Amino acid sequence: MVSLDTFPARSSSNKRATAASSDESNSVIFAHIAFILCICMQRFGLLVGTGQIFFSLFGFFALVAWGRWVGLVRLRGPQTLAFGLVVIWFLVSAVAAAESPDRGVETSPASLAMVLVTNSIFLFGPSTRFSNEAVLPTFLFYVRLCAVLAIVQIVFQFGGIRIFSFKDAIPALDPILVESAYNQNAVEFYGSLNRRANGFFPMEPGALSQLLAIGVIVDVFLLRRFSYLPLYAISYVLTRSGSGLLVLAVSLGVYPLIAPLKSLRVIAIGVIAVLMIGTAYLVAPEPFDPIVNRLDEFGSTKSSGYARYVAQLQTWNYLFQTDRVLIGSGPGGLERSPAYFGGSGNPVLKLVADYGIIGLILFLFYLLLSIFRKDNSMLALTMLACYQLGGGNLAMAPFLIMMAMLCVWSQPPGARLRSIHRPDSVQRMQSSPAPIIE
Repeated sequence: MVSLDTFPARSSSNKRATAASSDESNSVIFAHIAFILCICMQRFGLLVGTGQIFFSLFGFFALVAWGRWVGLVRLRGPQTLAFGLVVIWFLVSAVAAAESPDRGVETSPASLAMVLVTNSIFLFGPSTRFSNEAVLPTFLFYVRLCAVLAIVQIVFQFGGIRIFSFKDAIPALDPILVESAYNQNAVEFYGSLNRRANGFFPMEPGALSQLLAIGVIVDVFLLRRFSYLPLYAISYVLTRSGSGLLVLAVSLGVYPLIAPLKSLRVIAIGVIAVLMIGTAYLVAPEPFDPIVNRLDEFGSTKSSGYARYVAQLQTWNYLFQTDRVLIGSGPGGLERSPAYFGGSGNPVLKLVADYGIIGLILFLFYLLLSIFRKDNSMLALTMLACYQLGGGNLAMAPFLIMMAMLCVWSQPPGARLRSIHRPDSVQRMQSSPAPIIE
């Protein structure tokens, strides 16, 4: 005789399976929308004074609200407390600047609001129902899409079709684009009529080169796959940008210092990569010549290389000669400083200029607490290298969304495999509905 007591359990099991399938589908949707916002929508926003308001920021908050409604998102406790300290100090610095301006340097309340709102995205993280393993494959899909489009873009260019700017291709979009604040129509070298590949979606060729560098880290060092390296290499050469290689070099060089026991494979792959690039350059130097020739830009005050890596030294010298280096000149003070060189900003410089060394320490504590885990240190280090060296700023919403998705929302394959092989009793305990506090 069949016991009727088994039917409720079977029905409950079916409901759990349906809910798990729904959560997985929603997680994939969440990941795709997030990367569309931060990669494909980089150019869309509004220019406000010296800053930009990216539409991707509002889209991400709407996505988080939907994720919260379907149970995929939670508020992160320790990060919320750390962010509270940042908010308090930034407000103190702003009030001090308003009461006693630094050498007449004006401040911008809008800058303070944008920095706080944009960086609050790290307060949100995945719940236990979010499928973390959906994030990295989704990210690589868009990296490879941009890599292929960069090659297509250059082929079209030599066929007479030059589409490097949405504004030039569709002038009606100009009011909702932030392209004019960036070097989206970059030429191969001064005086050339040929453009460098930006893959359509990333803001500049340098942004594409950094995206490709992050893709290499994910594919090679996390997924241990080499099949797409030729695609990344060809696409990278077409960007004629050195920032992606700089990010890779810094990441590979610093990683042994933060994870010495895990660095042998990283060092080995790095050495192999250097040997392969060196050999390729000796055999066929022509494709590399545009990148090598750009080293001369560091001596020209009109170049992006000078602005990013040389001109800021003057600003640093100015800051340390003031009596406001501890508390800052207030929000927006960097851009209004007499020693500021256009295009030379970076997150650390802006934090010290606007909110002082104290503000820098508090913000870095919040950021590192938000993105660093034992199982993602290589990826987090690479994102920080891009953040500091890639020409970004504190309110660069597309990049910060990408950083959050890769460092907060993703799960390295090794961690997933370990969870699969855990004893059944442990898995049953983790599937209980009890709240989890991070």
